[in-house]
Order: sequence, then C-alpha cells, then structure tokens
Amino acid sequence: MPCDIDSEAPVRTRLSHPDDAAFLFALFAANCTHLHALGLPTAALDAMLAQQYAFRQADYRRRFPSAQTLIALADETPVAQMIVHDDGTALHIVDVAVVPPLHGRGYGAAMVRQVQAQAHRDRRQSVTLAVDPQNQRALRLYLALGFETVETHPVQWRMAWHPGMSSADRPASAGPLSIFPTTKG
Repeated sequence: MPCDIDSEAPVRTRLSHPDDAAFLFALFAANCTHLHALGLPTAALDAMLAQQYAFRQADYRRRFPSAQTLIALADETPVAQMIVHDDGTALHIVDVAVVPPLHGRGYGAAMVRQVQAQAHRDRRQSVTLAVDPQNQRALRLYLALGFETVETHPVQWRMAWHPGMSSADRPASAGPLSIFPTTKG
C-alpha cells in the first residue's frame, strides 16, 4: 500500500507517560519484522525483542537526553509514536512507528506535519531525521513532505526540511496543536 500523504488522518498527540510502556514495547515488537523472520522459538524471540528494545531505549536516552516521546491517538486509541529531540536550533525526529495494520493511512505523515508546523512556529532552522534507504515507504513519505537528502551512508540517509524555503516546503495541513503539549495527559 503506498503512503498516503494527502490523508487527513485525525490525529491528536500527547506526551507519553508510564502507562504507555506496554503499548510502546508492543509497537516496537510489531515493527521488528526482521527479528520475526528469524524463525526463533517464541521464548527466544521475546527475549531478543526485550533486549533490543532496552538497548534502543538506552541509546536514545544517551544521545537525545531531552527528547520527548509523543503518542498519536485516533479516537483516543494509540496508533503511533514519535520521538522528537529539540536542540534549540532544529527539531530532530529520532523515531517514528505506526501500528503495522495502519501503515500507509496517513498517521505518520500527520505526525511529521505537526513537527514541521512546530518548527515553523518556533522558527527552527530545520527538521532533521535519519532513514534506512531500504525503507522505501518512509523515504517516499519524507521526500513528498519536502525533506531533502543531505548525507548518504549504506545503512541510513540523513534528511532535512527547512521551514519557509518555499511554499512547497510548508506542511499542507499541520493543525493548530503543538507537538510539545504542556500537560502530560
């Protein structure tokens, strides 16, 4: 299914809280298709997923200590998560994950547009991210949303979007909400 950047997926974001831990782990596990493809026994797969999740979380905390995890809700049901780091100059999208049956329905695009709108409002120089070049769906989405490739490596491409560069670079529909809500609920 192609990515649908024109979808007006009704998405509300909120900061994550401890009650989201099970959802966040389940979302990570569901999107680790490369680990599921190993054909491991259930106990071994569960242990590997838990270990990989713990390693990833520790790495994100080390590299992006002030990053915020946002939960996207559709009809008050969690459908996606995004980790965003604000360094005062740029907003960096550390990670985006959508519940697999909902891929391609516009939830990821809606969240990225919210970050773009926030960067524009806060006068940040850019929104940056890294993407696996093998993830063609994500790559097409980011290019369609105005991101440009700024650096390529075999396992990841760095991309950036600069607010105000042209009308094409502005998010078409970002909504009025801040991606960094002031409350945790």
